[in-house]
Amino acid sequence: MVIGLGVDLIERDRVRAALQRWGEKLVARLMDPPEAAGLPAPEAARADAVALAIAGKEAVSKALGTGWTRGVRWRDVVVEPGPPPRATLLGPALARARTLGSPGSGVLHLELRGNLVLGEFRLLS
Repeated sequence: MVIGLGVDLIERDRVRAALQRWGEKLVARLMDPPEAAGLPAPEAARADAVALAIAGKEAVSKALGTGWTRGVRWRDVVVEPGPPPRATLLGPALARARTLGSPGSGVLHLELRGNLVLGEFRLLS
């Protein structure tokens, strides 16, 4: 049963520009070192992977009903682009999911559409 739904769209060009401006500082803000280590090295592929992760993380935060508040941080949602894509909830994100009646599992859908990245997450009971 779906107990939370989140959807997010991100512009790939904005992520590329942010990575060019902030580089690894941006990645470190969004991801713990093990998650960041899974990113591809080539610039274009890395930007797409970061855009997919951002869209997925945003979708999860919306499905939890918290956004980036109530102690839920970017690093509390680990996105593995797959296939199939997965989101692992940690710390306060996992605690919030459990409060809603979920063990923290859900279905993540990530898609590149031209300049847009779509992220959708269904939090399951």
